[in-house]
Amino acid sequence: MEGRYYEAIDGLRAVAVLLVLFFHAGFGFAEGGFVGVDVFFVISGFLITGMIARDIERKEWSFSRFYLRRIARLTPALLVTIIATLVAGYFILAPEDLARLGRTGSYAAVSGSNIFFWLESGYFDQASSSKPLLHTWSLGVEEQYYLVWPALVFLFAKLGGRKAIAWGLAALGVLSLCAAVYLNGKNPGAVFFLMPFRIHQFALGGLIALTLTLKGGRLQSLSGLASVLMLLAAGNLASGDGGAYWLNAVLPAVAAALFIWSSEAAPVKAVFASPPMRMLGRWSYSIYLVHWPIMVLWPLATDFELSAGEGVVACIISLAAGAALYYFVETPFRFTSEKTPRARGWSLAGTAVMFGSVLFAGAHLWALDGFPGRMNAEFKKFASMKHEWDRRQNKLRMGVCNISKDAPLSSFNIKTCATPPDDGPAYMIIGDSYGADAYLILSEAYPDVYFGQMTLPGCLLTGPETMTYNKKWSWCAKFYKRGYAVARKNGFDGVIFASAWPAERAARVDDMLRWAEENSLDAILFSDRTRFKQRVPAIVTSSLNRAQAQRRATAAEIRFYEMLANSMEKNYGDKAKVVNMRTLLCEEDGCPIFDGESNVLYLDESHISLAGAHWAAQRMRAQHGDLFRK
Repeated sequence: MEGRYYEAIDGLRAVAVLLVLFFHAGFGFAEGGFVGVDVFFVISGFLITGMIARDIERKEWSFSRFYLRRIARLTPALLVTIIATLVAGYFILAPEDLARLGRTGSYAAVSGSNIFFWLESGYFDQASSSKPLLHTWSLGVEEQYYLVWPALVFLFAKLGGRKAIAWGLAALGVLSLCAAVYLNGKNPGAVFFLMPFRIHQFALGGLIALTLTLKGGRLQSLSGLASVLMLLAAGNLASGDGGAYWLNAVLPAVAAALFIWSSEAAPVKAVFASPPMRMLGRWSYSIYLVHWPIMVLWPLATDFELSAGEGVVACIISLAAGAALYYFVETPFRFTSEKTPRARGWSLAGTAVMFGSVLFAGAHLWALDGFPGRMNAEFKKFASMKHEWDRRQNKLRMGVCNISKDAPLSSFNIKTCATPPDDGPAYMIIGDSYGADAYLILSEAYPDVYFGQMTLPGCLLTGPETMTYNKKWSWCAKFYKRGYAVARKNGFDGVIFASAWPAERAARVDDMLRWAEENSLDAILFSDRTRFKQRVPAIVTSSLNRAQAQRRATAAEIRFYEMLANSMEKNYGDKAKVVNMRTLLCEEDGCPIFDGESNVLYLDESHISLAGAHWAAQRMRAQHGDLFRK
């Protein structure tokens, strides 16, 4: 491949960034739009590998020149975006979120945000809607690729020229793909965030650059059409929630590679090399940088959700802001042939100043806990909920009765958690983290009842029969299977089922209730509960006063779960005792987030605090005084 500009590839960039933009705006036709990032990786592999190979063949290769150009090309726009986001976050975010933003900004500036988000990921990790710089994970992957790829290509070239480069990249790509497929079900966070598992996408683009000549023709025209259809299908059908890896990552990468090979075909150029598409493609990097902070901070400053109309406006603002960033930052700082050494020096000096500013500001926001002094004095005690989380975990007997998925099943202590006394009612609580919440409420509401507890956060509750079909959650199935055995053998009067019920809950619940009846155990079912679009402490600490916090929380309630709670009570009320959690925790006009002493009732979007458990226990006694009477 000769070193030249392929106009249609800018059109491919435009498609990729629009897929990401529409996905983050919440448009249903782009539910898999995150695959646009996979397209960017293939394009980078194509362009960078081809450039390095050509320079090596011409004996013009320079590591220092490559890295300086990459810094000037990518870093200034990124740093300006981070600075603007930190400033906006100061006025919008709660202290805990602002401190996290400062930390994220620091990692993003040094090309490590993908590693940061991977290490941070977990069941109780904050939702993506609270992370204005989450999208910089892909820049971390890209910049780590730039760090290692030139050395690999240079090494392969020394071993045998272009052919050795191609074979070396093919081998690395196969290893990367095999590792990604193998680990996707075991550690999807690592596969998503870490650069080694993306090498197969970079390598695919690189192999196109090294082995194929881009030219027009009938076959390329058909291939270009097919690639666009494949990419649009992936953008509509891919699912980031445990979706198939071939659909989430392999299909969009193959589609991008096919498009690149077809990019000189006349029909492809007619559409994708048109001036509007090329313009969007040139803006794509800047659009990508600015769009996610806009789409995160806007709802956080208002009602925690972008309506369809607001999503359209957010896209328009993102395009305009991206264009401004391109013309006023990205273009002036990048190295071009017209720039003098002095001008390039000034570009690097300005980049260094911005880099230092980001690290200074980010470190201060992080070290000073997000400046809690900005808050209403009434809310300062909620600036950090870590101590409350720790107290709650201790109360839940974490690691003893409430078990992590990473812990061995043997860590469950039967004597402490599931050995009822010789007299008095005894009920076994089985479920996920909502089952643990049920333990907090019930143990305080009914001190004369013994409550066994076998709970596993992050594992949807399944029945004895339906669990056999849940191969993906085999560890969960083993845990719950033991829970049912303990409840049956250890002399309990009944079982309490509490979980974040999945959509296919009917078969699971019927299975559980049938099992309880067959074993002569009383069955109590805790329904779905209310959930909020944002963590309740963040709603509180980003509000001006208690009344505003309650109004914003009411607006942020996800009403879908009210319907689910009511339907469970209606569908199973004649088969079991049902505790409607929406009725327990809420009033008709909304769900309180404070108790009478201004304590926050929730620690995140749905899990109750210790104050919330105390408040709910009082309501439980009033609403279900006869719950444990035969």
